[in-house]
Amino acid sequence: MNNPKISVIIPVYNVEKYLGECLESIINQTLRDIEVICVNDASTDSSLSILKEYASKDERIKIIDKENEGSGYARKCGLDIATGKYILFCDSDDYYVSNDVFEKIYNEIEKNDSELMIFRFWFGNKKAKNLENYNTIDDIDPSILIFNLYFAPWFKIYKKSFLDRYDTWCFPKYLKFEDVPFHIQSCLRAKSISFSKVICYYYRCDNIENVTNSKKGRKHVENICEIVLLVYDILKKENCLDKYNLEFTYLSLVFIRAYFIETNYRVDLISIIKNTFDKLNFNIKKIDYPFPKNINFPYLNREYIIFYKIFVRFDIEVLCTYIENKKKKFENKLHNHISNLEKNIKEINRILLFRDNEIKNLDNILRDRDNIIKNLDNTLRDRDNTIKNLDNTLRDRDNTIKNLDNALKSRDNTIKQGNDKINIQGQAIKRLQNSWSYRIGRLFTYPFSIPLEFYKFIRDYNLIKKSGLFDSEYYLLQNEDVKRVKMNPIKHYLQFGWREGRNPSVEFDGNEYLNKRPDVQVAGICPLVHYIKFGKEEI
Repeated sequence: MNNPKISVIIPVYNVEKYLGECLESIINQTLRDIEVICVNDASTDSSLSILKEYASKDERIKIIDKENEGSGYARKCGLDIATGKYILFCDSDDYYVSNDVFEKIYNEIEKNDSELMIFRFWFGNKKAKNLENYNTIDDIDPSILIFNLYFAPWFKIYKKSFLDRYDTWCFPKYLKFEDVPFHIQSCLRAKSISFSKVICYYYRCDNIENVTNSKKGRKHVENICEIVLLVYDILKKENCLDKYNLEFTYLSLVFIRAYFIETNYRVDLISIIKNTFDKLNFNIKKIDYPFPKNINFPYLNREYIIFYKIFVRFDIEVLCTYIENKKKKFENKLHNHISNLEKNIKEINRILLFRDNEIKNLDNILRDRDNIIKNLDNTLRDRDNTIKNLDNTLRDRDNTIKNLDNALKSRDNTIKQGNDKINIQGQAIKRLQNSWSYRIGRLFTYPFSIPLEFYKFIRDYNLIKKSGLFDSEYYLLQNEDVKRVKMNPIKHYLQFGWREGRNPSVEFDGNEYLNKRPDVQVAGICPLVHYIKFGKEEI
């Protein structure tokens, strides 16, 4: 692609876990006129294979495979072949937050016609704090922009013609913290800088390496000292050393002190730090307390003043006092921590004792529960025997009902011929009910009527449930009152629904069935139960 709108440069080193997500966030951008330059810095995992796989599917991806020289120099190698109007740098373990961010920032920097534009980003799951209070570039003090903003290049977009105007961009090899010199150079050299409110980038801060107590501690301190010296040379060449003397002093002390502390004050690093400060040749006397009132920059507090006196003036007495105070503070913290642990242990023991008592009480409750369950088992056995006897009685009743159903089928033919014949059948049934045989049968079965009706209800409930002709969801959807009272839909249909003309499902129309079989209605039998037991056989 010739002269794309944006060139994205990605240093790649052992990021197989995150590389796919990073590339997907770039190649799926709505702004299609881009090129993606991936610089493989001698990865030892499958990162290069992943790059080749993506490049085979998208011709906009270019791969540079080189020896390991650090991510800073990898960015320079990508910049040397970039042809886009604007340049974006992206770390291979991060990603862009949405598919339209390229389009947004491209349109915005075109509108502003600036050489460098800063946009917002996510720092893990939070917005970057040092950008939240700024709406325009005018809100940011130049000293804060240069020395106290994030130094990384991935939340900035650069005009390529601006970068081509200079040959002396600082991309050091084999160094950590390589972003600092390029950030300071670009902020000092850019003739126009703008600020965007668009949140574009996700910085995966959980992938940051911790140097505390690590074998790399010495290497990190050596690297940061070299970076500070590079920044010192940049400020001298840009004729800005006097203008930003205070800010540079602060930056140097903050960086070097932070990484020296993380090595637990290794004595073998003192000479390296002392030699670095000797080369810088700045003097802190001019910015000793009290600070000038017009300074709105986080200048040196007491900790940094002491650090300066130790390593710049090389005051051994101050160094010994400082280390002794640090040891005392550490001992006090350790003592407080041990005290808190002892309190916690006592509280845990108290909780464990309480837990043991609760367990004992629970054991007693469980024993009582087991006894109740045993008694219930005996009761249930008795109930089962009663139900078996009821089953036999109900089977006899079912045979009688079948015989009655056969008689009612004959009556149906008569009902179809006219309502008068139906009345005759009704009168016949009434006469049957008034007969001595019916009364005598009623007299003998009355004591069993309640359990028999209960059993009939349970039997009819199971019969309907197993038949597959009852649609509970359909019934609740058609009858909101049943849904509100939270009643079982099958029970509601058996007790009330069929008498109220409610249908159990789309497949079965109970009202139509009763119209065709008035004998079922006269007998007071649920139409769906009657259909399942007898109606299917007739069909």
